[in-house]
Amino acid sequence: MRLVLKLIILSLCCFLQTACFRSLNFDEGIACFRAEEYRKAFIHLLPAAEGGQPDAQYAVGYMYYYGRGVVEDREKAWIWINRAAAAGQPDAKQAVLILNTHHKIVR
Repeated sequence: MRLVLKLIILSLCCFLQTACFRSLNFDEGIACFRAEEYRKAFIHLLPAAEGGQPDAQYAVGYMYYYGRGVVEDREKAWIWINRAAAAGQPDAKQAVLILNTHHKIVR
C-alpha cells in the first residue's frame, strides 16, 4: 500500500514539475518575442504551441509568416495561425480574416 502511495505522489510531482516547466518556457518565450529575440522565442514557444497553447500558436505562426527567427514559410504560418484562431485567439482570428481577404498565404 505504501508503495502505491509513493508511486502516486511521485507521478503527481512529475506532472506538476512538467506543468511548471511548460509555463516558465511559455513565459520566457513571450518575453523573448516582445524583446524581438525571435530565435529564442521560437525555441521556447514551439513546445507550448504543439501543446495547444493558442497565444504560442499565434506567435509561432507570426514568426513563420514574417521569417522572424525561422525561415519564412507561409504554409506553416497558415497552419499555426489557423489553429490559434480555431482555439479563439483574437489576434489570430483577425489575421485569418485579413489573410483570407487578401489571399496572402498559399494553401
